[in-house]
Amino acid sequence: MRRLNRALSGRQLPDEALDKITGTIHDLEDRFSAGTDRSKLDDMLTRPHLAAIYAGQYTPLDLEVGEEIEFDPFSIAGGEFHPASIGLKFIKESAESVVSTGAIDPMFAGPPERVHGGVQALIIDEVMGALNRMRGRQAYTASLHVDYRGPAPLGVALTFRAWVDQTDGRKIYLKGSGDGPEGRFMEAEGLFIQREDQPDGSLPSP
Repeated sequence: MRRLNRALSGRQLPDEALDKITGTIHDLEDRFSAGTDRSKLDDMLTRPHLAAIYAGQYTPLDLEVGEEIEFDPFSIAGGEFHPASIGLKFIKESAESVVSTGAIDPMFAGPPERVHGGVQALIIDEVMGALNRMRGRQAYTASLHVDYRGPAPLGVALTFRAWVDQTDGRKIYLKGSGDGPEGRFMEAEGLFIQREDQPDGSLPSP
């Protein structure tokens, strides 16, 4: 599906070919529509480490520096099972930072040749979420402030980073950045609120 999305948004074909493709796509949609509704939560609970989060087990992921973080396999930024996933990977950079590097497909363009600003905000929010997950925290975005410093080019390697600024009880303050071949194009600050209903025996906030 991701390959199809990119082909549809990035290629031109004669009308006759498009008519045939449209018929095939309608047929596929009808076949999928015959299925039952999916629940993202149910899907996530099939992953033991995600099920542990929703059970309130706040334990950091056991990863070495440089290893990949499975934050959410169904997320739009890096989920391997999302049909329109941007396709990024989240990597442990340190005990308090995460890095994500990848090229953004033109289907996510805003102005010509540039990554949409809203897509950039989505990505840095997901990188921050991966950082919380790596540290064993289930936290929700309370605020996200993004400063755009320059254009984020499409189709070339971009690097997004997130790191811990400070914590205050359930409040987690994170910072982030986006860099490309021509330098920094984005900086961000996020406030995340850790889930309140921590069960007995849960680790305290660091």
